Amino acid sequence: MSERTSRLIVPMVVITGVATTATAAYLAYRPEPPPASPAGLTWSAPVTASLGVVCIDYQLNRLPRLASNQLAIWVEDAQGRYVRTLFATSFTANGGFERRPMSLPQWRRASGWESATDTEVKAASRPAQESGRQSVYWDTTDRSGQPVPPGTYTYRVEGNVVWEKRVLFTGTVEVGETPHASQPRVEFLPADTGQEPALVADIRASFSPGERLPAGAVTTFTRGS
Repeated sequence: MSERTSRLIVPMVVITGVATTATAAYLAYRPEPPPASPAGLTWSAPVTASLGVVCIDYQLNRLPRLASNQLAIWVEDAQGRYVRTLFATSFTANGGFERRPMSLPQWRRASGWESATDTEVKAASRPAQESGRQSVYWDTTDRSGQPVPPGTYTYRVEGNVVWEKRVLFTGTVEVGETPHASQPRVEFLPADTGQEPALVADIRASFSPGERLPAGAVTTFTRGS
């Protein structure tokens, strides 16, 4: 067993409704979501000169079956170059793909996850989410924490529904000086995956210019229902 598959990962994230732990100076457990503002966030202290915050909302339906419930969310630029991973379920992110190669293969290829740093793994990986409405936030920085330039970015959501069956959502969001919202298209891999119960559905992305995550916080987190 490799070091990655056997170690205990302590995600640096915010997941409301589920007790979590964080390392470093920022304590990432928050028992309740912060009060919503019109833009959906209430913080103003910038951690970097990024353009704003992208929120990806979706309905997660946890399935009572084996070889399932794996999910990855990541961002690419307009040229298809990988930017960063926002979310990846712990089993796959921490080496589970070595035992189950069919788990989230498109995300692994796009991100080159086999060579991801420990920092990237800890920032992105977290336990499989419970059923309900979920939100993942991106502060428009890349995998090294540098602000991305204005432009069109592609977000992808890959779900391992059961064994080799997957669903892939692909959408774009405009990042710049004005708000933008979109919904992705869906692809079932293979086609008969569409007959299986839905693991993830009703995905919506929105960009809020000028928004910031809390000072000292990690750049992505989830808020579960």
